[in-house]
Amino acid sequence: MKQIALSQVNIEDIVLVLNESFADYIIPLQLTVEQLKNKIESENIQLNLSVGIMDQEKLVGFMLHALNTIDGQLTAYNAATGVVSSHRGQGIVALMYAWLLEQLKPLAVQQLVLEVIEGNYAAIRTYEKMGYHTARKLICFEGETDVIKHKEVGEIRTLPDFDWPAFQSFWDIQPAWQYTITALENSKSRCHILGAFKKEKLVGYLIFNPTSKRVLQLAVESNQRRKGIASQLIHEMQQITKARAVYVYNIDDRDMAVAAFFKHLDLTSDLAQFEMRRAF
Repeated sequence: MKQIALSQVNIEDIVLVLNESFADYIIPLQLTVEQLKNKIESENIQLNLSVGIMDQEKLVGFMLHALNTIDGQLTAYNAATGVVSSHRGQGIVALMYAWLLEQLKPLAVQQLVLEVIEGNYAAIRTYEKMGYHTARKLICFEGETDVIKHKEVGEIRTLPDFDWPAFQSFWDIQPAWQYTITALENSKSRCHILGAFKKEKLVGYLIFNPTSKRVLQLAVESNQRRKGIASQLIHEMQQITKARAVYVYNIDDRDMAVAAFFKHLDLTSDLAQFEMRRAF
């Protein structure tokens, strides 16, 4: 078996091994070529820093890595790791990490970040042995909901662009990797942006993907919460998508206001992940 940079592998082959690796996962994952291309673009995945394992010219394992600056530190993010079932237990993950660490040394990377499903105890123990610690818990919500528009609490407008200084002033918690400013700027063409205004002042916003019905960011000014603004934003999203479905992934569980809001919408929350970090 040999290590190879995924920049030397056809994306179709990466999709095949990804789907085979995750077919029997706790939460099965299947991507199309187009979906993987979108993921690579939005999450800033570097295929030259992503590694695959070849066995007799067949790709049997992979590890996707991205780069971004988080909390002032150049960070390498493990966007996905998988090994096909026939090759598990053969030390392939360790082989891939050894290759990765050698590539990262000259880049002055300061920390490594990954996410692991809460119930995947074997993976959690493996990462802890590699020096990772749990930094925070990320919770997910999904389902169909009827958001009733009781009254106008503000004017909802579609915004032509992100207003990050205003948006960030509403944040209590930093977003997960997939929903950082960099990730959303990279995927702007697939985003719809709504702003909530009171007397011409922006008091809340919602960024979502109208195709996947996924909420990417939602925040309301602290003194305007619990007044129906978030509900009005979700209601407008449902009018645009013409669907009751709402998907929200990787919300920091310390962001209690946002978590309480989605629970109030009766969305299910059956999945949680740990964000794990280690110094480099």
